Amino acid sequence: MAWKPLVLCAGAEQGRQIGAALSAAGIAGAQIVAEHPPAGAIGGLAARCGANVCLVDVTAEQERALLLIAEAAGAMRVVAVHPQKDADLILRCLRWGACEFLSDLGAESIRSVFERLSRSRAAQPGRRTGTVYCVVPGKPGCGASTIALHLAFHMRRAGKVLLVDADPLFASIAFMLKLKSEFHLGDLVRDWKRMDGDLWPRLTVPTAGIDVLLAPETPAGHLELDPTTAAEIAAFWRERYDTTVVDAPDPRTAAESGFAAAADQVLVVTTNELASLHATARAIEFLSISIPERRPPRLVINRYTPALGLKRNDLKTVLREEPFAVLSNDYAMLQDALLSGKPAAPGSRFQSSLLALSERLQGKDPGEKSRGAWRSLLHLGHK
Repeated sequence: MAWKPLVLCAGAEQGRQIGAALSAAGIAGAQIVAEHPPAGAIGGLAARCGANVCLVDVTAEQERALLLIAEAAGAMRVVAVHPQKDADLILRCLRWGACEFLSDLGAESIRSVFERLSRSRAAQPGRRTGTVYCVVPGKPGCGASTIALHLAFHMRRAGKVLLVDADPLFASIAFMLKLKSEFHLGDLVRDWKRMDGDLWPRLTVPTAGIDVLLAPETPAGHLELDPTTAAEIAAFWRERYDTTVVDAPDPRTAAESGFAAAADQVLVVTTNELASLHATARAIEFLSISIPERRPPRLVINRYTPALGLKRNDLKTVLREEPFAVLSNDYAMLQDALLSGKPAAPGSRFQSSLLALSERLQGKDPGEKSRGAWRSLLHLGHK
């Protein structure tokens, strides 16, 4: 296959050396970034240059470089680059998501690394790392947890799914699904340094075909989470799940915890009431300032009721963003689902809307046969 490298360095000289070495090995067209980009920027950089492999220079700013490896591993193959074969550093890079470690910039060494990448890819033609979504309310009470829960259930069609409740104050996921567990997200954060494949299954609760990691039972619980740990945890989830949906309590927590930066996509949920739209516009601005240069969030307008709020044509004007989806209101059905502790009934307007949303997030075409019904249930922003 044709490799299109994205090279992330901590200095211009190292970037020139790696670029020259790649060219000498017959790998042309590398996009060189001469300084480590901010959190959340790799997806946008890769999309602009069409990159399918990322080389990360870990010679300088090592902790920052490891964080970039974890972020890049969610989108493409990652090769860590360092002039010394340090066993401890190699293990750390691999644990954070690198699949190769390059210490020799000679042409033969580089060709060998890329040949192994090609063989690995050919041996597993359908393999891909999992996708992490972070669902954030633009304003409390807009139904973001409901969206996160149903999105997770619909993503079962794409493989193994994890739903994470990252809101220790309200713990909405456990309430909606009537779940209890001895363990929770706080335990994962506390015991992260010793987390492995044997300990992990004890923390989750399986229900209706997905795994759920609950928030702490006590509302006084606090998550001592930082962006570095969040990136490591997200990389861990990507190895084990095709889809991870994180239900974040608010924009500030999503940004400061690191989950928004570590996610492949942030979904900001709002309703079409003016106060909610005002709060959401500020939330988007905050995320843009806190996590610069990352892929912009996708807006989901929930419980769309034209009679009680702004019309579709006015939403873009207020939010200065094109809504990714506008979901129909189905209040009575969702209340029934809440009382039963189960997802909304199959075939309902809301479930059909979420199915279409999940398929669009995965880049699927719903097909000509169902397109008319799909558009009527999921009012797309592209009018």
